[in-house]
Amino acid sequence: MIWCCPRCRGTLLVDQKGLRCAACASTFELVAGIPDLRIPGDSWIDFEDDLVLARELADLDCPLTELVRSVYARRPGWEQGRIDLRTREVLEAPRKLDREVTGWLRSTVEGKGILLDIGCGAGMLLAAVAPQNRPAIGIDVSMTWLVVAKRLIAEFGGQPVLAAALGEALPLASNSVSSLVSLDVIEHVRNVEQYLRELDRVVAPGGHVALSTPNRFSLSAEPHVFVWGVGWLPRPWQRAFVRWRSGRTYDDTTLMSSLELRRYVRRTTSFAINILIPKIPREHLAAFRPLKRAIGRIYNLLAPIGPMRTFFLLVGPFFRIVGVQRKAGGEPCAR
Repeated sequence: MIWCCPRCRGTLLVDQKGLRCAACASTFELVAGIPDLRIPGDSWIDFEDDLVLARELADLDCPLTELVRSVYARRPGWEQGRIDLRTREVLEAPRKLDREVTGWLRSTVEGKGILLDIGCGAGMLLAAVAPQNRPAIGIDVSMTWLVVAKRLIAEFGGQPVLAAALGEALPLASNSVSSLVSLDVIEHVRNVEQYLRELDRVVAPGGHVALSTPNRFSLSAEPHVFVWGVGWLPRPWQRAFVRWRSGRTYDDTTLMSSLELRRYVRRTTSFAINILIPKIPREHLAAFRPLKRAIGRIYNLLAPIGPMRTFFLLVGPFFRIVGVQRKAGGEPCAR
């Protein structure tokens, strides 16, 4: 078994009720064969509500499309058009991710050893890499989405190996994975330093890591709530500003600048990283209005160029972080 106890990292044994730790006797439930290895902690979801929905989904006998749609249909205030759009996005994502898999993620997703996707959600990336036949596992805080991920990954020929867990308490042994991907997750983590320490702990020496996150000081609108200027305000003011401008909550997102992110990584990990400025994809540009499309094309031309790269590290819309684990095998990371 790849998983270990998230409390003490002891060996997990299978019993009639689920999993039990041989060392500390903690017990963990299985939902659709997926272990719930979450321990009490601050999170953006309610674990009990999530479990209720996950069990309902696990009992549904329906096509994958209806399974995904049923998740979004349970969200208060969501109209049918929005539900259908998000459902299509999930189902189409594995094929659309091919550009990422063969592009900036290539050094991370190719190779031998275990690939870990933290914050795997509905399993789109794991489905996209399934044809490579590389051992790949996924962790997410939502059991609901993991039930979906199990079906989606299998549809693309993969073998789902999934667990519900917190990024700050990974149920994995130290140095147990060869590569790690965590896309658009760090901005939703409550304890960023603990999350990064856990990433650092589980990645073996020489292993590759890839992260992504929006930029706090982007000149474009905040991508979660589509409100401009959120990140430029002091953090204590941001929630009230978002509620005033959009009526939405902003309790579960904390964006960082490139400088802040680099400081966190240097302080808490042994990763040697490079922060990339991605181009705006052509299909996104095509959906923009003419003026915004023209600005986007100028951005794509200028972003990789010397001094402009420094500028866009400060105010570009989002970042990609790639790195390699430098720590020596079996040795603690330098702090």
